[in-house]
Amino acid sequence: MNMKDNTTNAYSQNVLNKFAATQWEKVLTYLQGQFQLERTDCEDIFQESFIILYNQVVEGKISELSCSLSTYFISICRNKAHEHLRAAATKEALLEDSFICVEEADYRMDMIDKILAMEDNNDDERMTRKKASLVRQIVKDLPSPCNELLWAFYRDGISMKTMATMFNYKSESAVKVTKHRCCEKFKTRYEENVKNLF
Repeated sequence: MNMKDNTTNAYSQNVLNKFAATQWEKVLTYLQGQFQLERTDCEDIFQESFIILYNQVVEGKISELSCSLSTYFISICRNKAHEHLRAAATKEALLEDSFICVEEADYRMDMIDKILAMEDNNDDERMTRKKASLVRQIVKDLPSPCNELLWAFYRDGISMKTMATMFNYKSESAVKVTKHRCCEKFKTRYEENVKNLF
């Protein structure tokens, strides 16, 4: 049995249908919160994105994800939302397409500065790129929910209120507390690893 067969078996039609049912409310909240889309537009985007996900499963293209299937699916929905906005010629259409998955994402330098709260702006370009690479690797290696929370807040600019709904927290305060702890974990790992850059 090849990798394609293994992937298809792991994500059977029944499994994917159940997955879709659990993702709808999360995706709806994300699309409406980030893009101010009507519910009918969100439904269209969700259905189109699920078809893409299903086809990728059938074609054996998601055998080795660098993020959770839920995060990967939201990234597909996000790209579809961008396509919708471009078609509608709205202001949001100027946003770049990008995946949330860590290995494929282009982590913006201003977001790196925020997450690290860097004070030293005298790094040369080569060192800055090394730090950016280190940031991606550390966030990728952080356990859930830290990896997802840090990506959502710092990279995608998702509000605390939206994250509370997306990740099933009781309140915005609960998200803030968890994010703070995740930032501490991140900074500890960063400080341990950054010495290797010099």
